[in-house]
Amino acid sequence: MKGMAASLILLAGIDAYPQDEYIGVRLREWHAKMEGQIQGQGQSLPAFDVDLDRHLGIEDSENVHEIQGYLGIPLLGSVYVGWWFGTFKGDRTLTETIVFADQQFDVNTTVQSELELNVYYLSFEIGLPAIPLGDVLQFKVGILPGVRVIHADGEVENEFFRGQDEGIIGIPLVGVHAALQVTPYLRADVEVMGLSFKYGDSSGTYIEAFVEAVGQIGPLFGGVGYKYVDLDLHDHRGDTDFDLMIDITGPYLTVGVRF
Repeated sequence: MKGMAASLILLAGIDAYPQDEYIGVRLREWHAKMEGQIQGQGQSLPAFDVDLDRHLGIEDSENVHEIQGYLGIPLLGSVYVGWWFGTFKGDRTLTETIVFADQQFDVNTTVQSELELNVYYLSFEIGLPAIPLGDVLQFKVGILPGVRVIHADGEVENEFFRGQDEGIIGIPLVGVHAALQVTPYLRADVEVMGLSFKYGDSSGTYIEAFVEAVGQIGPLFGGVGYKYVDLDLHDHRGDTDFDLMIDITGPYLTVGVRF
């Protein structure tokens, strides 16, 4: 996913409560900013606690890309399958010594860093009866059980050393999706999903939410939105501990088509 210039995503504009079977593809380009910390315990060096901005210089917004497939099943609900991914990079001349993945990086050295995220998801939306608010205006709500599989890969290096660590975890989620059909060509959507859990040597908290407005002409639709993700990942399996605590926020553009 590194070096990918153009990206894809989509999240809106398809009727979440279809009366007929629909197939759709949604693309989203998310201009996102990441904040947070990486912590861990290596095999030979002491535990590390690294701030993404202060220590690594990860402070600029990056493009995060998403692609989603959609299937509406009459009388049952809607299935969403998707993947969003992005790479956040930074560089910083250290004002204090840091440890990352069993490598020590000393004060006054310049480090380059990279954090790559891949999030795969599956959701099933159970639509409740729509509430008519006039001839056109309608309010719709759906319940969203689902799952996210999150893979995070962090890397820090200077001219002498390179440290790399990663973690992967699957998180079951539950959420709600609300849609307001303003006109036949304009709608607004809000979705919130999340859960906190623990199993074995892994635990996590994940919250993902967006708000957007889209317009539709025939089978095509497009719009704008704002997305928020809070990820608290703890993976203590194997020889090292890996903890990732981040927030990712920013606006996005979305386009798509349905059949």
